[in-house]
Amino acid sequence: MLASITFSLVVIGLMFWCGRVTANFAAERGRSKRIWFLWGALFFPLFPAQWFVLGLLPKK
Repeated sequence: MLASITFSLVVIGLMFWCGRVTANFAAERGRSKRIWFLWGALFFPLFPAQWFVLGLLPKK
């Protein structure tokens, strides 16, 4: 029970961190922080792919 709670907290923390880092990078590129935070949090296993997509998008 304790192991599953700890694992869930670690996964949620990782999701939050990946979402925040992706959102900050998106803000540097002139994109919306809110939507890119959601993309970063939901697809955190594909973390490098999100940065690749943001890098290919032109600056606004």
